[in-house]
Amino acid sequence: MAETMADEIRAKEAAAREIIVSAKSEGARLLASARTSGEQSIKEARQKSHRYFRDQVKSAESEAEVAAVKIVETGRAETERFYGEKKSRTSEVADWLVKEVMSTYGD
Repeated sequence: MAETMADEIRAKEAAAREIIVSAKSEGARLLASARTSGEQSIKEARQKSHRYFRDQVKSAESEAEVAAVKIVETGRAETERFYGEKKSRTSEVADWLVKEVMSTYGD
């Protein structure tokens, strides 16, 4: 009876060691799988973030381009208006300038 009890204890200890080894290998497998999954999630999040950033920059550049065109058009219109206003006075100012020079320096 003592022998069978000892054999039974040894068998249970061997079974327990197998369970521990199996649990350790299963834990290592789960850990590796979790790390791989985590790394993949991080990679996907970085890619998604980069795409979002790139899209936002592209959108901002498009908006800036539209705004720049409007600003240039407004500036061009103001320049043409200013030129048109001052153009009519050029002969008047030129006459005045000629008179001033002639009166100062003579013929």
